[in-house]
Amino acid sequence: MPLFSGTDLVLYFFFYGFFAWITATIFVSLKEQCYRNFGILNLPILVQPALIMIFLIFLSSGKRVSTPGLLFMTFLYGIFTDNISLFFLHKFYQNKNSREIFPKGNLKISAAYSILLTIPGYVLLKSFHPLLFSVVSLLPLSLVHLLAALLLLSLVSDIVLLYLLPRKYYIKQEEILAHNRKLRLGEWISRGIWNRIYRQYPSLLAENEENSVENGASPSAGIAASDQFLQQQGIIFAEGIHFYKLIWMLLITSFMGDIIETVYVFLTAHILMRRSSLVLGPFSIVWGLGAVILTLVLSKVKKQNNLSIFIAGFFFGGAFEYLCSVFTEVFFGMKFWDYSHMPFNIDGRTNLLFMIFWGIVSVLWFHYAYPPISRFIEKIPPILGSVLAIAIAIFFLSDSMVTAMVMVRATDRKEHPEPRNAIESFIDQEYPENVVRALWPNMNFLGE
Repeated sequence: MPLFSGTDLVLYFFFYGFFAWITATIFVSLKEQCYRNFGILNLPILVQPALIMIFLIFLSSGKRVSTPGLLFMTFLYGIFTDNISLFFLHKFYQNKNSREIFPKGNLKISAAYSILLTIPGYVLLKSFHPLLFSVVSLLPLSLVHLLAALLLLSLVSDIVLLYLLPRKYYIKQEEILAHNRKLRLGEWISRGIWNRIYRQYPSLLAENEENSVENGASPSAGIAASDQFLQQQGIIFAEGIHFYKLIWMLLITSFMGDIIETVYVFLTAHILMRRSSLVLGPFSIVWGLGAVILTLVLSKVKKQNNLSIFIAGFFFGGAFEYLCSVFTEVFFGMKFWDYSHMPFNIDGRTNLLFMIFWGIVSVLWFHYAYPPISRFIEKIPPILGSVLAIAIAIFFLSDSMVTAMVMVRATDRKEHPEPRNAIESFIDQEYPENVVRALWPNMNFLGE
């Protein structure tokens, strides 16, 4: 079964085109502290990123398409669409300045731009698109057809108003309703971003207002200058136990945990085994969440001597390992470890030896690992660190949701091997049994 129908591809095109436009608007608003009109249409969509995503969705539906082949063909497709779009733009724009507005394509620039679109597109394909596909699959087919028809009609109307009618009639951009709505939406996004930043860092707003009165313009316009100003003021990003610091710590320790486990298994078993918890990326969520929760627990220890830290880590580690085991068994029907063969174990989910290990790790973490990681995070520019923390959180959330969908279906396949709906068909084709075993080679189903 293909992972799309002809109609839902239209919805995906507009969704990812709109998402790309939002991303570009946010990026430039942060960079320049003002809104820039992006795209060749009056509609708030970017065509080329949308076409890249449609190509990825279409190509990934093939049964014998490897990841390197998918990325390479998408890279070539990106170069092709970049150059072909410039060709048609030169044909549409009949004024002498068209080649200055849309200069002739350069192969190096096109290749760089194609890479810039291909890699995020692949990440979206693996970590977000299954969620979008699931939502669209739940909609009534008649509604999907209606939405697709309305969106296509708006696209055709926009092309006619923007490129075809002006060849015969003089039409001002300001007279086109879609253009004005796009402009207002972009300015609303830009203002909203900076109003949020000003609420978080009031001194930045005061500085901008003062210089605007004196000089008529803000010298700290843009994220780079604003971060520099805040750092000169001595403002530290995510100082102490801060939510954004915990997100960054989740990213760093999840990656470190995956590397440590991979190296350990390779040295002890001489096997290069994948140890990641998620379907996309080298991240061990157990390590990441453990580090985050351990940091919160240890920060509450009143007497932070080695004995107190050891005892807190001893009981926390045992409880955390036990609860993680129960969670995976109850929700996913999977078992990732079993200590029943070890002495002093508790239901095979944890044991005395590993609880002692957790206590030792807590002491090492609090005194030797956490301080340098914390200092590293606090050196990140304040605004940049906040923006990236939100992006990291969104990535982990979507990646975790897709991982949960795959795990649930992998367990359910034991009783219902045939898919019962479009979502299960999607997962069965994208993540069949052999792929699940490759993702989590040390995993066993309950009853095995």
